[in-house]
Amino acid sequence: MLASLHTCRTLDGAARFAPDFALPDNPVLADVLLQIPTAPDGYFTAVRFETGIPASLVPDAGAVPEDSFLIDSREPVVRVYADGIRGHLYGAYALLQDARESADGMTVGRGVTFDRPRCPFRGLKVYMPAPDDLASFYRTVDLLCSLRYNTIIIEVGGAMEYKRHPEINAAWIDYCREMNRYPERAHEVQHLTFPWDKNSIHFENGGGTWLTQDTVRGLVAYCRDRGLEVIPECPTLSHSDYLLMPHPELAERADDYFPDVYCPSNPDTYRLVFDVLDEVIDVFSPKILHIGHDEYYSIGVCPRCKGKSGEEIYAADINRLYTYLKERGIRTMLWSEKLIDAISTTGVHYGGSELRRRHEDGSVEIVRPATWRAIDMVPRDIIAHHWYWSIAEYFDDEYNKRGIPLWYGNFEPVGFLDWNRRLAQGAQGGSPSHWSSLEDATLQRNGVFLSLFYGTLLFWDETYDDARFPEYIDAVFREMFLTANRETLSHPHFTIEHTTTVLRPYQYLSSVPMQLTRDTIGHYEVRYEDGETLEIPLVYGLNITNKSRNWERVYQGSSANSYGVAERDTYAFDSLLREVSYTTLPQRDGADTFFRIVVPNPHPEKRVASVRAVKTAPDEGDILLRCFTAEN
Repeated sequence: MLASLHTCRTLDGAARFAPDFALPDNPVLADVLLQIPTAPDGYFTAVRFETGIPASLVPDAGAVPEDSFLIDSREPVVRVYADGIRGHLYGAYALLQDARESADGMTVGRGVTFDRPRCPFRGLKVYMPAPDDLASFYRTVDLLCSLRYNTIIIEVGGAMEYKRHPEINAAWIDYCREMNRYPERAHEVQHLTFPWDKNSIHFENGGGTWLTQDTVRGLVAYCRDRGLEVIPECPTLSHSDYLLMPHPELAERADDYFPDVYCPSNPDTYRLVFDVLDEVIDVFSPKILHIGHDEYYSIGVCPRCKGKSGEEIYAADINRLYTYLKERGIRTMLWSEKLIDAISTTGVHYGGSELRRRHEDGSVEIVRPATWRAIDMVPRDIIAHHWYWSIAEYFDDEYNKRGIPLWYGNFEPVGFLDWNRRLAQGAQGGSPSHWSSLEDATLQRNGVFLSLFYGTLLFWDETYDDARFPEYIDAVFREMFLTANRETLSHPHFTIEHTTTVLRPYQYLSSVPMQLTRDTIGHYEVRYEDGETLEIPLVYGLNITNKSRNWERVYQGSSANSYGVAERDTYAFDSLLREVSYTTLPQRDGADTFFRIVVPNPHPEKRVASVRAVKTAPDEGDILLRCFTAEN
């Protein structure tokens, strides 16, 4: 776990020895320990997982929060102490990491190691996986556990079977098919078709189709067996396209043929919503349910809602859902930007602030009524999933001073400002979000892998210091590269170091999905001495990018122009460098950046006669190959 930077308290010296131990009965823990290579004369005879952490072994008098763990490896029977499966699993992964970082790759340190989290919420928000790609979901869950995350938020929407309302699933497939008809279609509908603001379109949820309830129960069980808290997200009020495509009579706008906001003044709305919530609750059995509520734009439009204030409409809907969930013993969580008067440092109106437009004749139109006063009209124990942390830091105060639990959403640890102070003031943690499919390539290119790996520092390292960013980012890049390529590195492979002068703008993969043909800029043609050839694709943003990268974090509030983005109260970090990390290991060489990749060598018995870079993209620029080495 980034051991060179991660702060664990270890006692009793640095003697090392090779494990060869009996496995525990729990198959989840055993699967982790099985990954440790063993030696014939190993020191360990077993690993025992004990409930509770002995106070006598904790190296200081500080708190021992939930998810803490302690490893005592001084005796032949190694003992991992924790309060439950989470801590035990973290301990198992710590033993595996210790072995991997040893000189021979199979020995584990002898001593006592204790670690504890700094905050209780450490999560990731994802879509439901496609039915034919559950493996990507399981792989993501395993990564979360290895990085000591404890929560996964799964957007349900139209991507789960509804037995009471099968029309939702049928309409969802048709809707997603339309939004995926060509790559720009969803962007066109959201931004270029209607004269009013629209929600982002989540057509990639469930791969554009839906999973059976039994399949979803299996996903939930897989997570809970590993100690993950599973929070289903059921978009309500806004992002309700999955409800409204089959039921347009419930839409706030009668003239929207792709409606996304339901009418909260229509009693029939809640008959449908509560039916949907009941089925989600039955499948997930959640302690917390996320009700969405972000990007709420069509406010007070229909005849039933006209004349009501924005905050009245917004609070009434939240309270109705809150009451329904509380009666069932479930806490309410929501995207919370509509609860704050979110005006940026440059005067731009976001979130729950009122947005006005003055016309040429001098008249004023209220384009978006204010909703922010609803913060004092809703219960204090709702959980604020606060994703406006980057617009202005002081927005945190609106939740903290009211005692509303604050969990950061759309969390990007690399760009986060004043983490230590904001944590001390009351924030309880954060979750990156992934608004696309769950393949590794999209997780990488959207920067989610970087957020997850870097986030472990913020969540666990008590000595975390923003000033050490250059040190952290190097270590995180190395850890990501080893994680992504561990299997390849353990077998015959080619090591390649390269870069390119081709320059393309960064493209977030959401409403515009990944297009492999567009992004492939060339390939390497590897020719063996016997004439056989191997082709290695070069995909811009995945295993190669432009050489002129900026490794420095820059405060975005005063240097927005250098990154071409809106002024924000956060750090900016090079998007092209962010997206290429994981598959590659970025390496600085003066003013240039090269990227190391490893590729399986299918014929280690053959000698390579030549390697040729073939550029196929029409862009200006060259592919620059610095190193190509065959390694066994």
